[in-house]
Amino acid sequence: MNRAIRYSSKKVILIALAIGLLPIMLGTLLVYLKTSSDLSRTSDNAAHEASRQITVMLNEAEAAANELINIAGVPCSEVAKELREAVATYRFLRATNLAMDNQVYCSSLYGTDVNLTVNPQNYLRGRLRLVDQASPGPKTSVLILRVQHGTKSVLVGIDGRHIQDALHLINKHSNLSLQVGNTWMTQYGITHTPPYKDFPTAPKTLLSNEYGFTVYAAYPAGTLVKHTFDTYSVLLGLLLALGIFTGLLTYWMLGRVLAPSMELQRALSADEFIPFLQPVISSTSGKWVGCEVLIRWNHPHEGIIAPNSFIPLAERSNLIIAMTRRLMHKTAQQLAPYASRLEQPFHVGFNVSAKHFENFDLVDDCILFLRAFKPGAIIMVLEMTERELIKPTPTALQLIERLHDLGVKIALDDFGTGHSSLSYLQRFKVDFIKIDQSFISMIGADALSVHILDSILDLALKLDLQVLAEGIETEEQRDYLGACGVDFMQGYFYAKPMPIDDFLSTLLDKTSLSKKTAWVDNPGSTATCPASAQP
Repeated sequence: MNRAIRYSSKKVILIALAIGLLPIMLGTLLVYLKTSSDLSRTSDNAAHEASRQITVMLNEAEAAANELINIAGVPCSEVAKELREAVATYRFLRATNLAMDNQVYCSSLYGTDVNLTVNPQNYLRGRLRLVDQASPGPKTSVLILRVQHGTKSVLVGIDGRHIQDALHLINKHSNLSLQVGNTWMTQYGITHTPPYKDFPTAPKTLLSNEYGFTVYAAYPAGTLVKHTFDTYSVLLGLLLALGIFTGLLTYWMLGRVLAPSMELQRALSADEFIPFLQPVISSTSGKWVGCEVLIRWNHPHEGIIAPNSFIPLAERSNLIIAMTRRLMHKTAQQLAPYASRLEQPFHVGFNVSAKHFENFDLVDDCILFLRAFKPGAIIMVLEMTERELIKPTPTALQLIERLHDLGVKIALDDFGTGHSSLSYLQRFKVDFIKIDQSFISMIGADALSVHILDSILDLALKLDLQVLAEGIETEEQRDYLGACGVDFMQGYFYAKPMPIDDFLSTLLDKTSLSKKTAWVDNPGSTATCPASAQP
């Protein structure tokens, strides 16, 4: 049992830890997804804005090229001035060049001192190329747009510093890059071949349908975690506090719930649950013809504890079946040696709960109980409480069939006080009904309750059900119920629940029973029963 308690304690800690981690993990996951969404949206916006600005530059370059294409083929000395004026007129241009048959012959930078062959295959879609240019001036990247009409072509260079500035100012953290063919340019003006792909977080690739270039936006590894802590540090702190609070609260609550449950397990292992017997009296003979077995907890420190203090917890903890099995075993063990001296057949009733009707273990328990007695010496009665709903499942209905095959009787306890009694009578094969004390106590005091009682008795008579009235405390109640043909009676008027040894000693001492006679032996009784409820 100590091992079981340690196991339960570990299980409580694990459950509390799991529940405490749950809001932290779920909250962190949501924050992670939100951060990832934020970065992806930022990358997407940055890529679109970079693509838009580069397209604006290329549109301007194409406009300049379309103006200059008409002078292609004219000697350079005659058009060099126009090339330089175009560079001065358009904001983003670095140089303009004229070519015939893919041979550059005039440049705004070099004048006529140029002889460069152009290979269209080096240009993306034959019109766009990204190159480094070292002179004149500092090394910088140039984006070249090539426009061709027949044998004439114009090459317009866009200063890479304008593209660099645009990429840097749009979002310096998203590592914007421009790709033209196999060449990449970063926001720091550096060109790379092969492709530049060192930033795996929130990648976004955007292709220009008009010019064919690609803009790539992404964040370096670790950005997601850093951005999460930088942006949502307060929220993460709250999630951590919530998780710790939830875990501690769960540990405290489970401790409160499972501590009594573990105490019940300990008591069951220590055999502290004992049977108390309350006699069932024949209304005609006045003899003790049976008993109801009631469970008591003989606690080592608290003494005898009534069942209403622990039965609900036993049902919730799934210990009620083990308790009932133990109760049957101890009752059979103590009652069997005296079975021959009991009234034949002697009724022995046990209370069962809805948990017992979920499987067929109850059948085996009843077989073991009946085997302790000679055949026919005992009538075993199982009392289904109406205060707890027993669903008429196929398992429950088949279970009752098997019990009836063993000769076990079914009684409906607390009749009229809980769930639908008529439904129970219709679906379950009930042999007895037990009238609750709340109706018995109103005899002679409340006419309405007595009318209800009379209706119950009339219903039992018509359905050929035997009736046991419990909670009888006065002679008037005994006489009234006896006149109405109630078969069996039970209550403090006859005897309180008592340990088995006291029950047997009282039952076997005939003189002690003489003061509690049957109602027919009371000549002074004037009790009458309504005609509808008479047997």
